[in-house]
Amino acid sequence: MNFFSPAVQRIATIILLCLASALPSPAQDGFGGNATGGSGGATVTAKSAEEFQAYVNSPENLIVLVEGTLRIGIANVTSHKTIAGVDKTSTLIGNLFIGSAAQNIIIKNLNVTNPMSKKGKGGGDGITIRGGKLVWITHCTFFDCGDGCIDVTEGADWVTVSWSKFYFTNQPKHRFTMLAVGRDKNRKKQKVKSRLRITLHHNWWAEKCDSRMPSVTRAEVHLYNNYFRCAGNSYCTNVRAGAELLSQNNFYEGVNNPSYAEEDGKMKTEGNIYEKCSGKAENKNDDVFSPPYAYTLDKTKHVPVLVQERAGAR
Repeated sequence: MNFFSPAVQRIATIILLCLASALPSPAQDGFGGNATGGSGGATVTAKSAEEFQAYVNSPENLIVLVEGTLRIGIANVTSHKTIAGVDKTSTLIGNLFIGSAAQNIIIKNLNVTNPMSKKGKGGGDGITIRGGKLVWITHCTFFDCGDGCIDVTEGADWVTVSWSKFYFTNQPKHRFTMLAVGRDKNRKKQKVKSRLRITLHHNWWAEKCDSRMPSVTRAEVHLYNNYFRCAGNSYCTNVRAGAELLSQNNFYEGVNNPSYAEEDGKMKTEGNIYEKCSGKAENKNDDVFSPPYAYTLDKTKHVPVLVQERAGAR
């Protein structure tokens, strides 16, 4: 039996809804998971580099679909954009640049490359996040980028890279994949405190990746359920200079220097597997940050199959 009048019930419902709306909603996917991108805006399809440049640089909320292979040069991405491939063959050749004025961006289901010439010159980053905030990159494939596949620097924050693949084919040098670097000075050389927060999970570092998987400086990096299989590399995961790394249930197979800290870097490792690896494979229990979001760890032994089946452009 209901002892409350309809009016009292309505008041109670309103109070509960207000309380619920005041609570922070959990991130859907790590530090960058609350990004909504171009949600609420129009959906447009870019079939040429010119169309793509115009769409991603627009001041409007937009969902930009990429059809075919586009040579984009350097494309400046403004806030509130979703950039997605129409299918697993959709490819960008060039650099997506997300500067300090940009925020709330989703990039998914794309192949991204920015290759050197055969003589080892030219090319550049696949994606540059230089100060951009709230960026979620998922289900992308990065290959043959002349500089970093993804470089996250200069005051960037709240970033997630998930379910993505990195590899190289015939690039002769500079086979770097990812910098994760906060900053200790602004452009006027004044001291500032700016720590990048980034989540990396279920990514696959594959053939001929050499180093920076990632290289971490002045950042908080949550690294979990990633798969590293890139024989002949220099090193994989490195943390230094005031950075903190929480590394959980990652699978390193047949690589050199899987994971280590130096220069006052802190690292906490849990459940990693180092199979047939050489060099530095440190297991540490330093005092590091705690992720402010919910997440589920897959068992480390299942990571190779899970990631190879699902990572990359879909």
